[in-house]
Amino acid sequence: MPLIQHIQLEWEKPCRGAPYSGTRNKMDKCYILPKIFYAYNPIGYPAHYIYFHQTVNGIQEVSNRILRLSEINNIRVGALELIKENMNYQIRYRYDYLTHAKPVRGSYDKSGTYVYLNETAMILKPNEYGRITYNGRYVDIDFGFWYYLFDIINVINTCEQMPLDIFTYRTPDKCYDQIAFLK
Repeated sequence: MPLIQHIQLEWEKPCRGAPYSGTRNKMDKCYILPKIFYAYNPIGYPAHYIYFHQTVNGIQEVSNRILRLSEINNIRVGALELIKENMNYQIRYRYDYLTHAKPVRGSYDKSGTYVYLNETAMILKPNEYGRITYNGRYVDIDFGFWYYLFDIINVINTCEQMPLDIFTYRTPDKCYDQIAFLK
């Protein structure tokens, strides 16, 4: 069973460069799970989602909630797909062109066709901890303004209930970064 923590930070054009980027770089990459994390128990995999928004006045937590992800099919979290393979989880980074994220991630294949990035970020064996980070620039189609997202997804492949501070007291066994220069 994967234990998942998804941290997402959003900011807009006025906060693009320094000193705001320095503040983002100092932000924690993992957090303690909420006290009621295991109490909320419908069918599915537990996930902790934290959403932050940065303005010129600082970074504010906007949402901190517990989700349950379907255990029927492969799991999608942000740009990731978790595929169960026996006791392991293959974690794939899948660029989603439908979100209009910039820069576009992919390359041309041998036939000259552009193929969007879809690659194995890591394979987590039982009790391994992985951290995936990626970023992107997006446009709000309705209002026409640009905004930026930085995603951190922490995943532990476990068969048991873990302590609430599991992400903070352990360091990741594996890391994958899909970080691009954002204009």
